Amino acid sequence: MEPIRHSGAHARGFTSEQLRRSPHFVHPVAGVAQIASSADDLVATCQAIAMVLPDDAVFTHLTGAALRGWWLPMLDDFPLIACSDREAPHHDRRGVYVRRCGIPPGHRHRLHGVEVASPEWTIIELAEHLALLDLVAVIDSALHAGDTSIDRIRAVMRPGRRGVRVLRRALDLADGRSESWWETMLRLVHVLSGIPVEPQQVIVNAAGVEVARVDLRIVGSPRVPEYDGSDHRQRLQHEKDLRRDKALVRQGLERYGYIATELIHASDRIIHDAEDALGLVHLLGRGDLWRAEARRSTISAAGQAALRRRLTRFVRTSPPRSKRAGGTSRLRGSGAN
Repeated sequence: MEPIRHSGAHARGFTSEQLRRSPHFVHPVAGVAQIASSADDLVATCQAIAMVLPDDAVFTHLTGAALRGWWLPMLDDFPLIACSDREAPHHDRRGVYVRRCGIPPGHRHRLHGVEVASPEWTIIELAEHLALLDLVAVIDSALHAGDTSIDRIRAVMRPGRRGVRVLRRALDLADGRSESWWETMLRLVHVLSGIPVEPQQVIVNAAGVEVARVDLRIVGSPRVPEYDGSDHRQRLQHEKDLRRDKALVRQGLERYGYIATELIHASDRIIHDAEDALGLVHLLGRGDLWRAEARRSTISAAGQAALRRRLTRFVRTSPPRSKRAGGTSRLRGSGAN
């Protein structure tokens, strides 16, 4: 069922009272009813919210990234964020935060029936709040999906804009060949530690027949570091993996599989393994840059807490304006950018 504006309830066979009191409806924003079974569907929710947003509003930031299916930071939920023209009155509405950000011409796209900021502009806005590793993962997913390119993102960057420095660093580290958030993290463990790796290398046998495509290969060595998600323990996938592992061994390669827990808590072991693969001296400080960036990103509990604090300004849990004696005052967090 399509969302219903309370003002148009009678035309849809309901009264406003029925929409407000029925357990079959939820209200993502005031004045709009959405069928309760679609409450966890981001597209359906955005379609409902769009009914009461200004005509020039577009979804952007983390909401735009989620609508495009990109890899998001490791948080359980995110505020809904849209953007309107810089000169438009700031639009406060519980359930969604509407920024005044003046999206340039050509950066308003139609997706899933709602207006969404372009991939490039979405990334520009995310750079204001995401830590380096999280931003690289977002860019990797956008590149992997074919939604944008490094050159197109650079073309939208403006010197002096908030987040431009971390965005420059992220673009230097981005690689669209990564196929998951965790693959990006495994790649960055190596790259930030000075270990050269080649993502998604195709391995062929003596006859030139492809036997495998590996997540990473440490350049100048037979070592193949890969991320092993939980799906690798399922029976059919496990059997496939064992056949693939034997094929790699026949080509003289060494596959080292790593899980998320090791990336979070045992990155030193991963770096130590890479040093062994290249015959390097073990340096305690080789992973310092990775560890510093990991603490800032949502791969760590501290990074998750920091991002939640930065996103607090976008959260609407109460009406943005309250009547007081002598006039109307704006509540905390309702100021425009």
